[in-house]
Parts: sequence; structure tokens; C-alpha cells
Amino acid sequence: MIAELAQRAQELGGVKLYKRNIERVLSGLLVSDDFWTIVDISDLPVPGASAIVKVLIEEGLAFVDSSDGIRLTQKGLDLVKELGIEPHFDYTCQACEGRGIPFYAKPEFYREFLQLTKERPKAIRDYDQGSVTPETTISRVLFMDARGDVRNKNIIVLGAEDDLTGLAIALFRKARSVLVIDIDKRLIDFDNEIFRSLGIENARAMVWDLRNPLPKEILGSYDVFVSDPPETLPAFRAFIGRGIATLRQDGGVGYFGLTLRDSSVFRWRDFQVSLTTEFGVAITDIVQDFNIYETWDYHKETKAWELAPVKRDPQSTWYRSAWYRVEALPGFKRWNEPIGDDVFYLDEEGSTT
Repeated sequence: MIAELAQRAQELGGVKLYKRNIERVLSGLLVSDDFWTIVDISDLPVPGASAIVKVLIEEGLAFVDSSDGIRLTQKGLDLVKELGIEPHFDYTCQACEGRGIPFYAKPEFYREFLQLTKERPKAIRDYDQGSVTPETTISRVLFMDARGDVRNKNIIVLGAEDDLTGLAIALFRKARSVLVIDIDKRLIDFDNEIFRSLGIENARAMVWDLRNPLPKEILGSYDVFVSDPPETLPAFRAFIGRGIATLRQDGGVGYFGLTLRDSSVFRWRDFQVSLTTEFGVAITDIVQDFNIYETWDYHKETKAWELAPVKRDPQSTWYRSAWYRVEALPGFKRWNEPIGDDVFYLDEEGSTT
């Protein structure tokens, strides 16, 4: 029966699914009635999780209660018992939020970042932005430092400054230089004003549309890049190729996030093949659910909200992404061609723009 449910949900949602996905949703429904929490627990793109829930409701295995919560019916509970599916257990370390890096390890750094970013620009839909929590941003910098990728390094942040990671790296005051480039002038002005007011002379920010090739002086000039690529395969290849083009030499490092909320494990496989065979980099670290995102103001304008089987606001943070680290090997390939608008299309798995 589970395989049949998976097939029906796959046809409904247009996302590849199999038996395990149904089991994860059922396990989640044993501990939460919140659809967005179910998405989080199931590690599925929103269209896939939504399709599974809708099929469960059609089959009389689940229902929507008066508060727009999703619950298993007695028939659903009987099926769960028959299959031996148990409630989802979360053993995440509450101190480090599962990252292995406690954001409070450098309390002065954390407090300074919080104080300086109180009036940060809000994430807007125009640029597909979504801000991670301040704790996530600080943990990124500490993770990078622990891996030897901050001190005396030339670091470039490419089109991901809605998280203010470039600003945080500069505030850490250990990098040799920091360059932030982003299309959003609000973010660039925000960073530059703080750099100026604090006298941080080795950091600067500039407006740049990453669809355009990078200036020659940026190519091959950095030790580390940080990015947050869109999650269609063409866009991922374009943005990560752009980041790799900035690396100075073998051993250069890249950091970026990938989520299972807008991409499936099938697409992750394609991403990983591209990284290793096309660009010639090795994946050294994948920390699942490292990046925790605050629910963005335009959530109700997204395809995800449209697809959701219930229209209730998330009861907790639910959008997370893994933190990837890659290292350039001898013979790695740079890429700096123009990027067409066609790479940004919203496909069957993506739904949060």
C-alpha cells in the first residue's frame, strides 16, 4: 500500500517519491500537526510533502482539524501500527542547534553582530532572499575559522549577503581581505556604512549582478568563496562555477548552502556529480540542517503557500539547508560565462520564491 501511495503522490506533486518518503511523513504526523514541521521532518521539497499529505487525506488516513492542523485518522493510526512506524525523534543538540559549532563560543563577536544588525534590510522576494538566523551566520564564520578558512585569507561573498555573512566575516577581524558582491544595493550600502563607521579598511562591498561575468581583477584572486546558489541545476552550475572562478589555486575553498525543501535527493546527486566531475572539486563537509532560516515576510505569496494543504502559518522554524564545503583539486575548472535568465525558472521541486 505504501508504494501505491508514493506513486499517487508522485503523480500529483510531480516530484520523485518512494516508500521512505511516505514513512517519514507518517512518522512526522505522530509528533506534529503542523504542515511546515512535517516538511521539515520529511526532508522533502514542499510539492512532494504536500502531495503526500493530500493523498493521505484522500485515502482517509489523515484529516484537517478545526485549527487547520493535520492529524492521522484511526485508519491512519492502524496503518502506522501495522507498518511498525514510530514517532520521529529529534536528538539535535540544543546548545549548538545541531551544527557542532556553538554560536556563543565567541560571545563578544556574537553580541557585536546582533547590535550592529538590528536595522538590517529585510529579505525581499525580488531577489529570492531569505535570511538565516543571526546564530546561523555567526556559526558559519566559526565553522570556517575552525577549518582554517578565515585567518589571513582573501574571502569573497557572492550574492548571498541577505544573511550578512560577509559582514560577519569582516567583523571577525581575522581575514586578510573581504569582498562582498550582491545585486541588492540596500545590503551593499548597509555593509559599507558599517565598514566605514568601524574603520574596517580591509573589507568592501560592491553592487554586481552575478548574471554578468565577473571583472577580470576578481578572477583567480581569492582563497575562499561563499555563495548561496539558486537550486535549479543550471543556476547551481552557473553560480558555483562563478565562485570557483574566483579561487586563486589548488586547495581553494568554497562554502554554500543546499536545501531539501526546494530540491530532492535526486537533484542533490546531480549537484554532487557536477561538483566532482565537471568542476573538479571535492566535497569535504556536508552539515545537514546547519542553516536555519527565519520565515520570510512574503511567505504567503510563494508557490509553497499555494501548494500547502492547509493555510496556517508555520508554528516554528522549518526551512533549513545543509552547509557544504568544497575544496579545489589540481586541474579544477573555472567558469565565468554570462548567465541567462532561463536558469532561474521555477521548476517542479522549487516553491519558496
